[in-house]
Amino acid sequence: MLTAIYGECRVNHQFPWPARPEEYADTPIGDSLWQIRTALGEWRSQPHFIKSALMPPCDFFISAPPFILEFDESQHFTPARAIALSLYPKTIPLGFSRLRWQELCRKINAHDDRPLDRDERRAWYDTLRDLAPAVHGFAPTIRLYDAQYAWCSLEAGSVAGREQFSGLVRNLPPRANPGKDK
Repeated sequence: MLTAIYGECRVNHQFPWPARPEEYADTPIGDSLWQIRTALGEWRSQPHFIKSALMPPCDFFISAPPFILEFDESQHFTPARAIALSLYPKTIPLGFSRLRWQELCRKINAHDDRPLDRDERRAWYDTLRDLAPAVHGFAPTIRLYDAQYAWCSLEAGSVAGREQFSGLVRNLPPRANPGKDK
């Protein structure tokens, strides 16, 4: 679907962006990342949950205009994620509803304790995928909840299917070449 709408779409794309909050100290998200990292570390006394030097790959990367799309299954809706979301800076636009995601965290209340700090790690890396793109001039990260819709039922080859997808994903950035219909 993303290829049909935007052209090139990279799956599991890795950016050379750091995963540690100190690397963002002089950016608009630096203070918020420190607060989130501290809160996640204190939540279950797991302060060393950041294992990777780089942000792990994103689900989908569209280069024109540049943005990330993440597909969130139930394991993303944890108390740790709710903590992180509550500390997001209000000045950074999001491509999803923070309130809806917090509500889903409370409702689903997922837990993944293998390894012990898995929820903290997932919440942290989701936070980086949401906030770091703004530092690099990207449009806000779009998040889709997998249980919201039968996404695979949409036909990418039809105009109606692409329009239905775009209607369901209200925050999609405009195409770089809007006159070119695929």
